[in-house]
Parts: sequence; structure tokens; C-alpha cells
Amino acid sequence: GMFSPTKTWRRWHRCVNVTQKRHAVATALAASSLPPLVMARGHRIGEVSELPLVVSDGLESITKTKQAVEVLKKLGCTEELERCIKSRKIRQ
Repeated sequence: GMFSPTKTWRRWHRCVNVTQKRHAVATALAASSLPPLVMARGHRIGEVSELPLVVSDGLESITKTKQAVEVLKKLGCTEELERCIKSRKIRQ
């Protein structure tokens, strides 16, 4: 059997204060601007010019993966893309 199957009585949706949610988002965003913390999570950001990586809204119009990969390579995320490709596993 499964080690820890999902239970129906588990509280999946918990009430959290709005101020706590806002504080959590602000803290996460602030942490994403510190290269040591981002690299500690395993991301390869050597060629990225600045953190957090902010792009224009025009990026949402991209529909093809090939175009998205091109844009990410131009932004300096080549190492990170290779890491993502290597992490993909195929079940046997």
C-alpha cells in the first residue's frame, strides 16, 4: 500500500489571516531578489542580469514552447533550462 495516502478528513483549506498572507508574499518576493538564497534552492542563475527577473506583459502572448525557450535563452536562463530538461524523468 501507499505510505501516507491522502485522507478525506485532512484540512486542505485552512483560514489564514489576510495580513499573514500579504506578509508571506512580500517575504517570498524579497527572498527571490537575493542571489545566495535563490542559488541555495538549486537554481542556476549565473548569466541572469538581475533578480528578480522582471519581463514585460508582451511575454504572455507567446503560445509556442519554442518561442518561450528562445526568450528565456536571450534573458540568460540557458543553464536553468538545461537543469530543467535534465530533471525530467520517464517512468519505466
